[in-house]
Amino acid sequence: MKKILIILLLLTIFAIVSSASEITLNGVQRPQSAILFIVDGFGSSYYYPELTPFSLDGSELTKAHAPNLTFGTRIIDIKTSHPVTEIAHSVIVTGYSDANEEIVGYPDATIYDVAREHGFVNLAVMETGDFSNMRREQDIILFAENNSFNDPGISIQAKASPPGIFELMYDWKMKMPSYLNNVSGVRKYSAYNKWGIDAANAVANYMIKNHPNQKFLLTVNVGEIDGGGHNLGDDDYVRLIEDLDRDFYPLYKTASENNIALFLTADHGMSFATKNARRGGHSSDKYSSKIESLHIPLVILSPNAAPGVVSGEYRQEDIAPTLLSILDLPNHLQYADGKAIKIKDYASIFINADSKYTVSLWNGDRKLSESSDSELVFAGLPLNTSYTLKASGAEGIYEKHVSLDSDKQFNFKSSEAGINSNSRSIIAVILILIVVIAGIIIIKRIK
Repeated sequence: MKKILIILLLLTIFAIVSSASEITLNGVQRPQSAILFIVDGFGSSYYYPELTPFSLDGSELTKAHAPNLTFGTRIIDIKTSHPVTEIAHSVIVTGYSDANEEIVGYPDATIYDVAREHGFVNLAVMETGDFSNMRREQDIILFAENNSFNDPGISIQAKASPPGIFELMYDWKMKMPSYLNNVSGVRKYSAYNKWGIDAANAVANYMIKNHPNQKFLLTVNVGEIDGGGHNLGDDDYVRLIEDLDRDFYPLYKTASENNIALFLTADHGMSFATKNARRGGHSSDKYSSKIESLHIPLVILSPNAAPGVVSGEYRQEDIAPTLLSILDLPNHLQYADGKAIKIKDYASIFINADSKYTVSLWNGDRKLSESSDSELVFAGLPLNTSYTLKASGAEGIYEKHVSLDSDKQFNFKSSEAGINSNSRSIIAVILILIVVIAGIIIIKRIK
């Protein structure tokens, strides 16, 4: 009973902190939640139809047949600048090209900070990429605390999570040995990946069934495409990708049938010195500049993303802003230099405003909507249309004109906005303290 009250207390605090007002002007389809699926060492050169992998000596390498991994919206040319697991994961979640593990722990640096601010719970199942700051960003995470493939130590780290998730993750922790028993070689590497996928799918389905109104961002990492590339050679590396294609399908089906955005990507790719080489690499001087180490997939399934193949050159730091755009969340990432890829079939305008202003949206001489709040979202706007934003208050009327080819963000702040903003923050802190104190009193009275 105490545990349930603690969860409810935290959810109440989230509600107080999350105060954006959304005005949806047209019927839109947007995802309820999202899954960020990161495959360690998964080079798109080895399965994208448009790409061909080569070894360092120029030999053409075999490609995988992986139709389940080419769904929805697919970005052909996207690369990482840092083919190193921890750094690349940091770039993925911050949208910052020079991110590292330390920056992930900074305030307002990650997609998890923005998601939590807007009522999402952050869940994770990770075999690699789960460094300490990444774990601290999650409300609960099931992870491998060592890099031992033969004897992985699975653990759970939790701050607060929806009721039942800890127990579910504990069950999946205990199931790990059954996946690896009596298998070896390629089958064992695939079995480890399958465990991570199945555990993540169980978490997603539990949330859908037991917490249907709770938005979540589920981060998943499977690690043994990378492990197989390092230790088994290029032919087995391709077999592992084909096994991933098979085992991934249930998670894809869960997302597609339950209004969940699904992002498939990788931290880096993999290179081989020759055809039939027994070992590959990606981060050493020998391999780090090769396109096979740098090309990563980005495949997105979402009801508000236009399906098809997207051309143009993109970078790993563009993933975080794109994910936020698909979820209709503002790009408040503190350090991001990436840009959202234009795949959403409508646009939203995000506004930070002084509460003394009334903000209205105009299309020519026609006022479409108006509202007053510190954070506003005008969602569902047709693309390639011109609008005018007006902020009216005691100090006058301020206008901004915008041609809406993608999501936009604006600030309407007066010279005294800092004072008003601070006052609002103080009120929020006071409300949170009242809720916390009241919750502690209630919990202490329960015997």
